[in-house]
Amino acid sequence: MRRMPFVLFMFVFLFFFQTPAHADVVDLTNKAKAQAYEDYYPLIARYKGASGVTFESYSVYWNATKLARLEQELLKNKHGAELSLLGSVKIFPDYPAGQNVLGQYFAQYQVSPKLALLPNRYIHLYGGNEWTTVEEMATTLAHEYGHHFTYYYLLNKEQRRPNEWLQSPYAAARELFRYPSVHADGSGAYEWYMPEILAEDYVQLFGSPNALKGHMQMNVHLPTPFELPALQTYWKNQLGAPYEPSPPLPLLLTNYTVKNNVYALKLYTYADATAYVNAQDGDGRYASVYIGSVPKGVNETVYDGTKLSSQVSWLFRATLVDTALFRVVQPTTKGFNRGSATLRVQYGTIGSLVSTPPLFPDVVGEELQEAAQLLSERGIISGYPDGTFRPNERLLRRHAALMLIRELKLTLPKGYVVKAKDVKPTDPWYKEMAIAESYGLLTGYNGKLYPNNHITRSQMAAILTRVYADVYEQPTTNQPFVDVPFSHWAYGPINTLFYNQITINNPYRPNDVVTRGQFALFLKRTLDKK
Repeated sequence: MRRMPFVLFMFVFLFFFQTPAHADVVDLTNKAKAQAYEDYYPLIARYKGASGVTFESYSVYWNATKLARLEQELLKNKHGAELSLLGSVKIFPDYPAGQNVLGQYFAQYQVSPKLALLPNRYIHLYGGNEWTTVEEMATTLAHEYGHHFTYYYLLNKEQRRPNEWLQSPYAAARELFRYPSVHADGSGAYEWYMPEILAEDYVQLFGSPNALKGHMQMNVHLPTPFELPALQTYWKNQLGAPYEPSPPLPLLLTNYTVKNNVYALKLYTYADATAYVNAQDGDGRYASVYIGSVPKGVNETVYDGTKLSSQVSWLFRATLVDTALFRVVQPTTKGFNRGSATLRVQYGTIGSLVSTPPLFPDVVGEELQEAAQLLSERGIISGYPDGTFRPNERLLRRHAALMLIRELKLTLPKGYVVKAKDVKPTDPWYKEMAIAESYGLLTGYNGKLYPNNHITRSQMAAILTRVYADVYEQPTTNQPFVDVPFSHWAYGPINTLFYNQITINNPYRPNDVVTRGQFALFLKRTLDKK
């Protein structure tokens, strides 16, 4: 849903607020006939490219060259088999469906022998004489394509008619049962209409960079899809690789100043690529706006309402809004786009919202956060120069040895000479490998320590039980594992870890490579027993 602009003069400031506008679905299965607006306008240009979709313009501001660019914009929205069912995209000069309607998607489907979206679906984009660039059309295009995309999956895959969507697995994953205002029959408020929620979710999770820039979902009462792992899992199950759920990006208010009721906010962000910071009024009455970009990594950026443009600065003025909403969204080329939860800044109680930045922004989960904190405080681990911990990074054998050396405070015995054939005095890791070998932290095989090999979960079990033999209780039972037979060379160490609740996984996945986060958890649980 996009918003139509109007101008409001107040004092000496010029603000560009925007009034609500709709981007509707027209269900032709339940409607006798759609209005053929193209009959009332001369055709200006037509283009059909590699997508197979025909683009038609009835606006003098959209020629064939710009239609070709619009096709490229369409293809930057993530898409799949459903694209072949889209027949055309048509741009009209004004607003024939109503002044507040920026676009429409025309759905039609067969009901027997099974539900299926019919081919040659089409999208109308309105206001072509006003929205004259691809960038200005991008969000409406993505929203309308979001209808096409979600109709395809809920009809063809879930086999549910639109009036049954509230009972769908999608609705359950979206936790719509928590919101009695949601409706699937068009009987309630527009922002609570389920097809619109679906389309807005599409823009956020799958939309192009242009569609995301400045865009926030129109329903300010719902959590973002970035906060709902079950929703991302739903789409992973539908789409497969490379769609993997990920936690929301951090977005925190870490400081603020105020002068004459105008605020300057310091926002903490972390993203693994360039991301956009968008903002909106707390009631969602006006269109969201883009307030800036943040580069990859950890950033603390001040957004000063006295220095921002008039299109943005009104959101920082307590005399105009009592609450402002902020979100970070990061476009991706593969998989889901990433984004934050909504940061709701109520100026009247802003002091209570100030937060301390996390030690590591990419560490998620209470126990892992505690492990990272503990090991960092003890000097056992350190982060990377960009401030991250990278818990999913695979661990090398020499890195595991270094953590254990630091925890045990081991030093190299005087005069010790390394026996391993693959460790040379000129190696940067020679000292830690020498210590690890001398104390039996790493034993290796075939006369080698393999310092640059990744460590497996079975190897980790063997190392930990050897190093912390006096910490772990000896098992009194033999735990059966789905993937570790009693005859496995590392069954004993793995059973010891399970008995001591250092690992709780069954299956254990003995051949999987250990990540930094997993090793931190295993080590923290071990230290808790000391």
